[in-house]
Amino acid sequence: TVTELLNAESVTKLIRKNPEDLTEAAKYYIGMLKNIHSIEAEEGELPDMKETALDWADFVAEYISEEHAKKLRTLIEAVPKQNTLLHGDYNTNNIMVRNGEPLLVDMDTLCMGHPVFELGSMFNAFVGYSELDHQNTMNFFGYSYEIAERFWNMALKMYLGTEDESICQSVAEKAMIIGYTRMLRRAIRRPNEAESPAKIARCKEMLAVLLEKTDSICF
Repeated sequence: TVTELLNAESVTKLIRKNPEDLTEAAKYYIGMLKNIHSIEAEEGELPDMKETALDWADFVAEYISEEHAKKLRTLIEAVPKQNTLLHGDYNTNNIMVRNGEPLLVDMDTLCMGHPVFELGSMFNAFVGYSELDHQNTMNFFGYSYEIAERFWNMALKMYLGTEDESICQSVAEKAMIIGYTRMLRRAIRRPNEAESPAKIARCKEMLAVLLEKTDSICF
């Protein structure tokens, strides 16, 4: 981990340089993520993402059906407590590569918990936040929404170590429950943003669909 870098480029830049083949960028990205998730934090050393996610669920409870609010809280409560180190804002802007070595930057979001909470944040970064306005991806990353979506799918397969589409889709949907809960809370708290009404509707719609079909967000 470093705070200042010389002669380094971000994984974002690697993607922009070679959008047709995302393999190298994804290997750097997921290699670092697995290293992060191999570390156990000390008890009480970092914020517990399970507790944070429960706060999100409580906040959005009055905006979704009583049945879905209860299901959402039950799913999060059932996630086992883990001290696994999580980055908390793991996107391609935060991984730099220098001389073939990936380096992690932007450490103020470090936390701990089950990896599903990390994947939920990753889904939002690559897909969720830009579903309604694909230009958001270009503004943030400098590459297209279509590329971000492909990268998310490739990265998830690498992280899980499988090409099985059904397994990847199942885990993606678990992460999406966390992602849409977080986005719904954010949109409700920012009612003056032009996108907020449509985003609130989208999050509520997707949570209803996903909560009906999901019995556990663990993997």
